[in-house]
Amino acid sequence: MSELDSKRISDYFAQPGTVSEWWTPDSGPLQFHYDAEVQVLRDHVPAAEDSRVLDVGTGRGRFGADFARRGCRVTGVDLNPDMLEIAREAARSRGIEQRFVLEPGSAEDLSRFPDRSFDAVLCMELFDHLPDLARALEEMHRVLRPGGHFAFTYVPNESLYGMLGNVYRWLRARTRPAELMISRTYRQGEIRGLLAAAGFAPADFYGIGILCLNAQTRLFEGSVVSRALQALARAEASRWPYYAKPALARHGAHVVGVARRLESGD
Repeated sequence: MSELDSKRISDYFAQPGTVSEWWTPDSGPLQFHYDAEVQVLRDHVPAAEDSRVLDVGTGRGRFGADFARRGCRVTGVDLNPDMLEIAREAARSRGIEQRFVLEPGSAEDLSRFPDRSFDAVLCMELFDHLPDLARALEEMHRVLRPGGHFAFTYVPNESLYGMLGNVYRWLRARTRPAELMISRTYRQGEIRGLLAAAGFAPADFYGIGILCLNAQTRLFEGSVVSRALQALARAEASRWPYYAKPALARHGAHVVGVARRLESGD
């Protein structure tokens, strides 16, 4: 996979009419898959009344909105103006706009927020698109209080989904070398190392969709092959919404991680 071009990627995600056109987890063919991520957070990230939550790369606001409905005070930041407006409208329609504030912002620069100002930080569906993940982790660690929870997702190299996605990107890079690559995968060891370097305690990992093979769902949407793969993924999800055992979790199409900021002095 080609190196992520920091400025071009940031510019792409900040432009209207880009990511909002294709990022539709609430209504796309794999909605059930993304719903499982919300369930992991409900099961493993506490949401005390009036606790402060920062949702970095909030997108359509689906994760931040869930915490707001649980009684938290949520701030969502995103580069894309379309996404921010979609998230605002979603908050208004659900009657949680007083608990879910949306602001423009970047994961790599959270300087507007004081140190240790949030009880939980979310970074969902964003690791794979960040040009400087190490910098973003430093910033998210800084604004999280000691002992607070940090939840994130990434696409693992070890998954069938990730492998197929990497093959797709490899082919695109060779047939269309000028095309911007906006996503990548990670090995779990890389993620563990980056978290430790930023000051987080070791994370727990939860894998979603080992049998989810639709790495590029829009390429073959509506085809017999695509429908068959979606049926396979749906059947798996109905039986195993997510995997908690480490040997299985690392092979999910998406992995949800939950870490904590080390207490002072740890």
